[in-house]
Amino acid sequence: MSKTEGAVEVAQAPLGEAAQPQTKKRRASENGLHALQKNGSVEDKNLEESYFASYSDIELHRTMIEDSVRTNAYQQAIFQNMEENIRGKVVVDVGCGTGILSMFCAQAGAKKVYAIDASKIAVHAKQLIEANGYSNVITVIQGKAEEVELPEKVDVIVSEWMGYMLLYETMLPSVLYVRDKWLKPGGKMYPERAVLHMALGEAQWITKYEEGTYDFWVSLNHVYNLDMSLLADHAVARYKDVVHVHMVAQEDVLSLPTSICDLDLTTITPEDLRTMTRPFSLYGMGSRQLNCIVLWFDVWFPGGLKLSTSPDNEDTHWQNTVLPLAAVALQQDTKVAGQLTITQDLSNHRFLNMDLTYRVDKGEEVTRYYKMDDNCNDNDF
Repeated sequence: MSKTEGAVEVAQAPLGEAAQPQTKKRRASENGLHALQKNGSVEDKNLEESYFASYSDIELHRTMIEDSVRTNAYQQAIFQNMEENIRGKVVVDVGCGTGILSMFCAQAGAKKVYAIDASKIAVHAKQLIEANGYSNVITVIQGKAEEVELPEKVDVIVSEWMGYMLLYETMLPSVLYVRDKWLKPGGKMYPERAVLHMALGEAQWITKYEEGTYDFWVSLNHVYNLDMSLLADHAVARYKDVVHVHMVAQEDVLSLPTSICDLDLTTITPEDLRTMTRPFSLYGMGSRQLNCIVLWFDVWFPGGLKLSTSPDNEDTHWQNTVLPLAAVALQQDTKVAGQLTITQDLSNHRFLNMDLTYRVDKGEEVTRYYKMDDNCNDNDF
C-alpha cells in the first residue's frame, strides 16, 4: 500500500478481523452458515467470510450509530482530554465500519488515523471520509487486523469491539493483536477497561412466553380435535436453554450485581479470554420469582468516562443478556451461589458456551448449559 501521508486508500488485504454489529446487533455468522468439519478439523474460511460479509450491510451500521448512548460515549471520550491523548497523535481504528470514530479522532486533532475493516463497508468509509474532507488525515485499509501492515507504530487504539454480553463475537483478540504489534509503550486504549456484571432477575416476558406457548399446544385439542399437548413441555424446556438478548426492567433486577470479569485492556491476553470461570454469591431483594440471570457490561475510556449497558441506564442496542432458570420463590436475602464459566466455542470461535452451576440457599445444586450463537438474536417479544 502507498504510505503517502493523507492518501485515503482501500488496500485489499485478505478477509479477516475487524468489523461491527448488526440490526439486532452482532451476528457471528450470516444466513445460517456454520463451521464445516473437514478431516476432523474445523474449516474456518466460510465462517469468517460470512461474518465479515454481514458487516457490509449499511442497516447494521445505522443500528449502531443511532444508538446515541454508544456513539455519544465514544465521541465524548475522544474529545475529553483530546489535547493530551489525541491531538497530534497517530491513531488506529480497529473495525472502523463507516469510519465515524476515525472522523471523530480527526476532528479532535489526530495527526494520522489508520482505519481498518475487513468488510466491504471499508469502501463506503473511504467515500465518507473523502466527502467530509479528512482525506489528508485518515487512511482506510480493508483487511484483517492480524494481517494489516502499518507504516508506523501508533499512540492510540480506538475500537468498538464489544458484542452481546461483552464477549460475543470474540473481536477483542483482534484488537489485542494490534495492541501488541503496533501500540507504542504507554499508548492509550479506547476503551481501556471492561467489566461484565451479573445479577438475579425476574424477566416478566419469560413467564408470559411460557404461558402462551404452553396454552397454544394444549388449545389445539379444542381446535382440531387432536392432542398436541405433548409438545407443550418441550417448547417451554427449549425456551429455557436459549440465551436471550433483551432488556430487563430496572425493577426486575432482584439483587445487587457481582462482576464476572474485569478486563484491563492494556494487559489482558487472548489466552485469558478463552475460558473464564467465576464463583458468585448473590442475595435476593424482596419477595419475587427468580427466573433468570441477567448480565450486562460497562467499559471505561481514558479520562474516566463510562459507557454502561446496565438495566439502570438508558437502553442500548446491546440490551442485556438473559439466562433463563427454572422459576423459584425468592425472599429477602435468599442466597444464590454458584459458578459461571464462559468458554469460546470450538466449532465457531465467535460463539460462546456457558456452564452455570448454582444453588438457592441449601437446595439442590442445579447445572445449566447455554450456547450463545446466532439464535440469541432471534428473540422478539
